[in-house]
Amino acid sequence: MGFLSLPKTKGPKLTVKFVMILIIMVIFSTVVLASYIHKANLNTYFATAVEDFYFTSNLLTDHQSIPNYQITHDWQASNTATISFDLRNYENPLNISSCEIAYEVKYTVAAGPAGDTASGTIAAGGSGGNKETINLSVTKPDPVRPLVVTVTATTTSPYSKTLRGKFVITPAISYQMAENAASPVAVLTITLAQSMEPARDVIISWPAGAAPDMTNPLVIAATDAETIDLTNRTLTTSLNTAAVYELVFFKDLGESDYTGVTVTGS
Repeated sequence: MGFLSLPKTKGPKLTVKFVMILIIMVIFSTVVLASYIHKANLNTYFATAVEDFYFTSNLLTDHQSIPNYQITHDWQASNTATISFDLRNYENPLNISSCEIAYEVKYTVAAGPAGDTASGTIAAGGSGGNKETINLSVTKPDPVRPLVVTVTATTTSPYSKTLRGKFVITPAISYQMAENAASPVAVLTITLAQSMEPARDVIISWPAGAAPDMTNPLVIAATDAETIDLTNRTLTTSLNTAAVYELVFFKDLGESDYTGVTVTGS
């Protein structure tokens, strides 16, 4: 009696090529996952590090609106004005940078060349934080006029941050003779900036070719005090600060442009 022969069910054959593909896919997935985890951890580290990075100033800011400060300087006493401010490695006593900060500072003058620069480092940590005092020197302008100075402080490591501030340097004493060609008179304008002192003595000197208006209050006060010398063409008087004065000169020749008057502090 013969036996019934049943057909055998064949399972799928895993070829060597297919197995290799599976292995590669597993390895690739593992690498991608490991890379993702590494980047996630790295990003978390940098985010935490940046949160612990503080670079601030008592006068400069990283805000879009730049603060403005007024400075009065006597250019006649010194040809160099100084802008001073602090750079700090903290936001407050509880938020202090744990890394050393390298920085660079520079300034530019409106309608003028770049000026003084400074660089250095702020030590990490510190009890209550650390700071560096920056002193920038600004050279006397010619002619003397108000200067608008923009200061920029930038960190060079370990992270990037920029602070800015604007300083307007106003001369303690400034003066200007209006153009006066084809006019019988020349008008001198004297401006004294605001100061802690209520008044200041000034000396007005003028060249030959014109005489001051003897009815002007400045001239009358100098005449009464006997501080005017018409021979040597000088006048000494006391002027209030935060004030503007005018003195008219009558010219010998109306067609010429009378210049050369000076005003200095005494």
